[in-house]
Amino acid sequence: MIIIAFLFPATLQATGLVFNSYDQVQEKRTSLVLTSGTPICLEDKASLSFDFNFFPDRQVYYGYLVRLVNQHGQNIDLIYNDEHQQVAVVSGNTYTSLAFSLDGATRFHKWNTCTLEFNRHSLTLYINGRPCGTAVMQLADQCFSVVFGACHLVHFKTNDVPPMTLRNIAVRQHGQLQYYWPLNELSGTVATDSIANATATVVNPVWAIPLHQHWKLLQAMHVNGNGSYTFDPAAEELYVVGRDSIYRFLVRDHSVNKEALATPVYLSPGYQAAFNPLDKTLYSVHVDQHELAAWQPGKNQWSAPFDSAGLTRYWQTAKFTRYVDNSLYVIGGYGQLTYKKEIQRFSFTNGKWENIVIPGSDLKPRYLAAAGTTPGGDTAYILGGYGSDNGEQMLTPQYFYELLRFDVKYGTLKRVYNFHEPEEPVVFGSSMVISPADSSFYALAFPNDRFQSRLQLMKGSLTVPGFTALADTIPYAFLDNRSSADLFYCARTHQLLAVTQIVDKDKSTEVKIYSLAFPPEKLTAMATSFGKSSAEGWPLWLIVLGIMAGDGILVYIFLHKKRKTKKTETPEQAQPVVESPGIPQITSVVERIPLVPAVKKEPKATFRLFGEFHVVDKDGNVLTHLFSPLLKEMFLLIAIHTIWSGKGVSTEKLYEILWADKPDRDARNNRSVNMVKLKTIFEKIGLLSVVKEENRWKLNYEESSVEIDLHVFTTLINLPQLQQPELLALINIVQEGTFLFRTDYFWLEDLKSAISTKALDVLQLQLQQLLITATPELIIETANAILILDPLHEGALQAKCAALIKQGRPSLARAAFEKFCKDYAHMYGEKFPVSFQDIIS
Repeated sequence: MIIIAFLFPATLQATGLVFNSYDQVQEKRTSLVLTSGTPICLEDKASLSFDFNFFPDRQVYYGYLVRLVNQHGQNIDLIYNDEHQQVAVVSGNTYTSLAFSLDGATRFHKWNTCTLEFNRHSLTLYINGRPCGTAVMQLADQCFSVVFGACHLVHFKTNDVPPMTLRNIAVRQHGQLQYYWPLNELSGTVATDSIANATATVVNPVWAIPLHQHWKLLQAMHVNGNGSYTFDPAAEELYVVGRDSIYRFLVRDHSVNKEALATPVYLSPGYQAAFNPLDKTLYSVHVDQHELAAWQPGKNQWSAPFDSAGLTRYWQTAKFTRYVDNSLYVIGGYGQLTYKKEIQRFSFTNGKWENIVIPGSDLKPRYLAAAGTTPGGDTAYILGGYGSDNGEQMLTPQYFYELLRFDVKYGTLKRVYNFHEPEEPVVFGSSMVISPADSSFYALAFPNDRFQSRLQLMKGSLTVPGFTALADTIPYAFLDNRSSADLFYCARTHQLLAVTQIVDKDKSTEVKIYSLAFPPEKLTAMATSFGKSSAEGWPLWLIVLGIMAGDGILVYIFLHKKRKTKKTETPEQAQPVVESPGIPQITSVVERIPLVPAVKKEPKATFRLFGEFHVVDKDGNVLTHLFSPLLKEMFLLIAIHTIWSGKGVSTEKLYEILWADKPDRDARNNRSVNMVKLKTIFEKIGLLSVVKEENRWKLNYEESSVEIDLHVFTTLINLPQLQQPELLALINIVQEGTFLFRTDYFWLEDLKSAISTKALDVLQLQLQQLLITATPELIIETANAILILDPLHEGALQAKCAALIKQGRPSLARAAFEKFCKDYAHMYGEKFPVSFQDIIS
C-alpha cells in the first residue's frame, strides 16, 4: 500500500502504568492506591514525586492526577484542565496559588516530573525541578491516603481520570527515599515498591511494557466483493474499499464509518486502493489498464468507470507516493507466471502513466517485497522479495535477501547490502516504515510456504545488514495473491498498525487491523515472580510469552512457566532405557493416546467452540455452513456471555458491536431479522432459543438434547476437585484446539485470554498432583493439553519427556524436546538454554 515517510519524534521509554480514561466507561477507569490504602505521613521535609505524560489525540483531557486525603477528611488534589492546559492544586474546595502549564510537546512527548514537597504547614509544587510556588496548608494531620486516577474513597469518589501514563513514584523523608514504585510490572493488580516491598493496589491496570510487545487486534471487518485498503497518515485513518461501500476506520477511537456507493461496482481481483496525502483523496488503482479513479464523497461514486475484464498481471506490488512530483510509484508484482521488475509512475497532477527506466538497476523481477521512503519520497528502499533473474516463474525462482536503495530524484537504484539467508525462508509485507533519525526500518516478515503463516515485526538498519525480531507474531492466513499485509506508522498516537487481508474471490474480503505501541520492544524471556511456590515446590512465574490460538496460527499471551532452578526430585530415579527398534520414529509431539473407553450416549446436537467453530445436529449432519459471518458473531456473542459470565449481553452492547454504523432503528430492524434467521437454524438443531431477560439477551437450551463444549468446560474448571473422569473430559475438550481457533473479533480477545488462562491454571495444578501417582499415559495427555494452550510451557515439556522415557519411548521424548527448542528459538531469537539431559533428569 502507499508508504508514508516521516520524521520520528523522540519516543518515550516503554514503561509505566497507563490509565484508562474517558475512552472507557466509568467502571473500567484506572485507579492506583499507594500502600494499599495505608496512610503515608508527609510531614516536615517530606515529598511525593512522580513522572507523567498524556496520551495524544484523545477527545477529553480533564481529571485528577492524584488525590491526597488525610485522616480528618481534608484533601489536596492535583487536577488537570485542558482548557488552560494547566495542572492546579486544590485544597478542600478552594484553588490554591499553586499551578503549572504544559505545552503540547511537553505534555505528550516527554516525561514530566511533578513533586509535592511538605515543610511543616506549607506545600511547595515543582515541575521538572522548577518551583511553581508555595502555599500554606491548614491541615489537622499530614498522614494521607494517596490515590492516583479514579478515587473510590468515601466522600471523595471520582471517575474523572485524564489519559495519562505514570511511572517512578517516590516518597522521601528528610531527603531519604522511603518508597519507590517504578511501575514496571508486566501484569497483575499489584505494584511493589523497591525499597520496603510496600504494595500499591491497581484497579483496571494497563501496563505499558506489554503494549510495546504484544499486538492487539483492533478491528476485524468483512466487506462485499474484492476488497482493498489504504492509509491516510495525517488523519490516522484506514480506508477499506468494497464493492458497495467505503469504510473508514479511525485509529483514535476505533470507530468505523460507512459510506454506501450510489451504485455498486465490480472491482476485479488485484485492483489496489491508494491515498494521496496532498489532495487528501482516495483512489482505486488499476495497474494493467493504467487507470486511477478518485472517490467522490459528495456523490458517493468513483470518478470513472472501471474496465475490470481480466485478472491483473500485478499482484503483490509495492507502492509509495512522492510529494515533489505528486506521483504514485508502483514497483514489481506478479501475474500470469511472470515476476515483474518495472517501476511505474502515475502523476496525480496530469494523469500521465509511464514506466521509469533506470540504467544499471540492481532490481530483479520480484513480488512480496517491502518498500518505504524517506520524508517526501525522494529516496525509497526495497527489501527482499521472491522472483527470478529473468522473471520466468518456471526458471529457478528464488528468495531475494537484499536491501536496495532507489534514489528517485536522480534515477539510480543500487544494492545497499545482502543479508544472511534465514533458516526459514521469508518474504515481506508490502510496506515498511523508515526511521531516518536512527537510519533504521521496520518491516513485517513471514514464511510464504504455508497457509497458516505468521507476521514477525523486524527492525533493520539502512546501512549494515542485521535484524532484530520485535514483539510477538500476528496470525496471517496466506493464500498468495489472495492475501496481503502492510505496516503503517501513526505519528500522533505513537503506534504501529499492521493490516492483513484475505479475499474470497468476488464474494467477500476480510480485513484485520492490529496495533502496537511505538517504539516496539523485543520479546524476551524475562520473568517476574508472581507468587510463592506451591506445596509440591513448583514456583509460579509470570512471563511475557505464552500462546493462544489466532486465525490459523499462534498468537502470544502472558502465560509461561520458567524452569525451576533446582532439579525436581522424583520418587525413583529413571533407569537408562534401550530404545526398541520396533518403535516408530514419530516427529509429531502432540499425539493422542486413547484413555477413556467409549460410552454410549444419547445423540445430541453439539456446538464445538474449542478448535474451529463447528455445529452438528443429533443425526451427525454438519450445519456450520448455515451460520453466515454475522449470524456466527451474533450467536457467539450471546452464547459466550451467557455461559461464561451468566449475564448474557445487553441490547446496547449488541448494537454497539454488530451495528455500530447504524442508527438505533436500523440496528433494531437488523437484530429482528437476524434473530428470525437464528431461530430457523435452531429449529434444525434442537431445543435451544435466544431469550430476552431484563434487557439482556441470553441463550436458552435443553442440556438433554444440545451440548456446548464451553458449558461443559466451565462446569469442569469450577469443580473444587477434579477426579480422573472429569480431568479426562477436560483434556478431551482442550485437545480439540484453542478456544475459537481462527475466529477473531475485537470483543473476543479478553475472553479468549481468560478462558485459556483458566484452563492452564487448572491443568497445571492437575499435572503437579499427577507427577507422583499417575500413569505415564495420563501425565502425557495432561501435558499435551497444556502444550496446546502454551507450546512453550517448560513444566509440561519436562513432565511429558520424563513420562515418555518411563514408557521406553526416548525418540518421542527427544522429538518433543527438539520441537520445543525450535519454537523457543523462533520466539525469543536465542537458543533454549536447557539441555535434553537436564529436562529429563
